[in-house]
Amino acid sequence: MRGFFLYLFFGFFFVLLQSSVFPVLLPPGLRPNLLLIVILYLGLSENFPRAVLVTLLLGGIQDSFSGTSLGLYVSVDLAILLLVRLLSEHLNAESPALLLLLIAAGTLVQNLLVGFCLTVFADAGPVMPILLPALPQQLIANLLAASFLLYFLLRLQPLFGTRSGLAGLVYQSKRHGS
Repeated sequence: MRGFFLYLFFGFFFVLLQSSVFPVLLPPGLRPNLLLIVILYLGLSENFPRAVLVTLLLGGIQDSFSGTSLGLYVSVDLAILLLVRLLSEHLNAESPALLLLLIAAGTLVQNLLVGFCLTVFADAGPVMPILLPALPQQLIANLLAASFLLYFLLRLQPLFGTRSGLAGLVYQSKRHGS
């Protein structure tokens, strides 16, 4: 239960950073999506019911702060979580290189899904010509933010008494979360 509230706290803190601090400090193309990093981490480290519940809540919080179509980020984040869960059973979930590769792939998938959903379901017009040119900057920003968070996670993890792993992920067997 403590982990559930910890993920919600960090998710809400990251939403506040993304909506109030980053717009003042960073140009639009270099604002990382910290919630994507949390959702990918959830997909690798938490059991399935908790990961789905936290993802739904964080997607709802992101929807309410972003002012776009309600349910957009809930569905996109849930799809990303499910893709990560499917992939994590076949890959080494403790590899830092895998985590960074998942951040890159998650950024691409999130932008494509948001563009698709806005185009098809919200009738927002041509969204992809706006999203695709900003994708390389978003990718760099997310990878830098993930590297920064991963560095601090590895430094803080021994203080909390958890096993230090390569990517700072909690040790898990091939059947984690079941």
